[in-house]
Amino acid sequence: SFCPMESLCSSVLRAAVAVLMQAVGGTDGQSSDVTDMEIMQAVVTENEEVINRYLQKSANVNRLITILGHGLSPLHLACRLGKQRVLDLFVAAHVDVNLQNANGCSLLYMASLHGREQIVDSLIKAQADVNLQENVAGTFPLFVAAQEGYKTVVDLLIKAQADVNLQPSNGETALYSASEHGHYRVVDSLIEAQADVNLQQADGCPPLFIASQNGHQRVVDSLINAGADVNLQGSIGESSLYIASQNGDCRIVDSFIKAQADVNIQRRTGESSLLIASQNGHQAVIDSLVKAQADVNLQRSTGDSPLIVAASRGHQQIVDSLIKAGADVNLQQNQGGSPLFAASQNGHQKVVASLIKAQADVNLQRDMGESPLFIASQTGHQQIVESLIRAQADVSLQRHTGESPLYIASQNGDLAMVDSLIEAQADVNLQQNQGGSPLYIASQLGHQEVVARSSKRKQTSISNETLDSLQFTSHRKMGAAVLNDPELSEDLHSAMTKSGFVESRAALQIAAADTLQEIMRERVGDSDIFVVGSYSEGWGNSLKTLDGRTDIESDIDVMKLIPGRLYHPRGLCDFETRHSTEGSALKPATDDVSASRLCCYPPIAPLQPERLESSNIPKPLLEALHRVTTSDSTPCHVVHAASPGRGGQELRVSTSFLEKRMLRSLTTLQGQLFVTLKYLVKKVICSKDGFNQQGLKSYH
Repeated sequence: SFCPMESLCSSVLRAAVAVLMQAVGGTDGQSSDVTDMEIMQAVVTENEEVINRYLQKSANVNRLITILGHGLSPLHLACRLGKQRVLDLFVAAHVDVNLQNANGCSLLYMASLHGREQIVDSLIKAQADVNLQENVAGTFPLFVAAQEGYKTVVDLLIKAQADVNLQPSNGETALYSASEHGHYRVVDSLIEAQADVNLQQADGCPPLFIASQNGHQRVVDSLINAGADVNLQGSIGESSLYIASQNGDCRIVDSFIKAQADVNIQRRTGESSLLIASQNGHQAVIDSLVKAQADVNLQRSTGDSPLIVAASRGHQQIVDSLIKAGADVNLQQNQGGSPLFAASQNGHQKVVASLIKAQADVNLQRDMGESPLFIASQTGHQQIVESLIRAQADVSLQRHTGESPLYIASQNGDLAMVDSLIEAQADVNLQQNQGGSPLYIASQLGHQEVVARSSKRKQTSISNETLDSLQFTSHRKMGAAVLNDPELSEDLHSAMTKSGFVESRAALQIAAADTLQEIMRERVGDSDIFVVGSYSEGWGNSLKTLDGRTDIESDIDVMKLIPGRLYHPRGLCDFETRHSTEGSALKPATDDVSASRLCCYPPIAPLQPERLESSNIPKPLLEALHRVTTSDSTPCHVVHAASPGRGGQELRVSTSFLEKRMLRSLTTLQGQLFVTLKYLVKKVICSKDGFNQQGLKSYH
């Protein structure tokens, strides 16, 4: 919590005192009228003669005096500086003890903020309003005293019947503020005064949560002993145990376990305390949670288990602990990734060894068919590839688009990887779905050492003429003869590949988009924020030049679901009650596109039963697309787009998640085709410098 008035009041008063001290002695003090500067100087120097003259002669002793552009009274200055005698003189003259400055700070507020115990006591005896709130954030004397840890001031205010459950605009009580800053003696006083230990602030966080987040053990113990709900969750579902586990605070975690906290309670996006501790590498917390019977296989909404996130980040000891506790080494997340896949992808050799020892399936494939050996071959983790080969991984296992580990290693020009795979009897003739072999892709990308090694290892000989035909088609001289369509296509494919329009680059961009989405959700505290559009799909950034740069017009689309709003498509909704739910308060927009939930997707033609049998889309991709239409993590939604002339009358069902899943499955060749078509539509057909045909979208 932060008192917005504290910095303002303090800085203004410090500056005012400096100005006044410099001006002391600047008047003779003999005039019957006391100027504004003189009375403020008199407060600083405690000049009773001038103060008494001011109280007798001033037409309005309660008026505010402007210093450095801010309005405050002489008495505000006295309370800030702790001038008890000055206060007594003003109170005796019946000044308004509830006088507020321009920002609503009362005299009692000012004294409480700075721990002026005698001043506070005197103002209370003079019947000052102990609950008067300033008008910027709604904070009050008890709040600022608790925030600063002034126990004696807090006790005086409580004794004067200050409301211990009063909340400012952000909902943070005095108990919340004291808990946040670790002022355990103040916390004890407020608890004794019957402060509500479960009162939540605007984001749903109770005092116990903020004390746990900041590691204040004694405050946590006091709140638990006072009956605080150890399972109370914030607006995104985080519990106090979750935040302590995230921070690795084992002592506080143990306190919650002892208090019977639910060790399996999950956030809205499914993360448990064990998962976040596994992700962050907090071994001691893991041990405590496992001992308390935490579910080691509990998955979040993306399907990630504690073992998957630990393996992904290379936390070997935690991986071993989870395996020992019975974690399923073959449990897959939503896209099919296993712990072994995650460790292989990120190069964690020791974790891979532990998982293999625990009988992890070395051939378990993701939805699109990538095996641990494939991803290790793609990412260049030589030792892991050799470990997987020793564990009898299938060296010729292809993903659904046909690429084998040897193909992807050849594409990357990784000679050592190619050697290892060929030595393990990888099939050098195995072709992907478009007919390309490892030898072909290596030759197309100019990896001549790989070409030579592969051809040398092939049992059938390859003539020099054959090798020559495999060289870069772009090496051909473009002068005399006009190339035919296949040759032009090969040239374009080669040029785009060299420029970086390949699957590995798309995968990196996809990962960056997913990471950005998680960062935004964490910072904003809202799981209904999605990064969508071309940036998140990997291939969609508009082609600008053949050196791999993308068009400056390419952007990052961020979609925010409007809380509480649910639409129902006419004729498709089967629920008579319209499954109404209570909405939540709208928050300030932090995105580019607002959307509203739709209770279900309308029929998607390629996913209809009569279309599935004859579809050219790979079955695993069709299954993945179907999951998009049913998963809570990819909610159906509508956006404010309409037919021409129908603005305000129609909403458009968004297919962003379907597009994202489809485009993320593209091979290098398919991705290049998509980028090329998009370029033609945007920069040739629709461009004002081209055919200027408006209305056609590249996604059509």
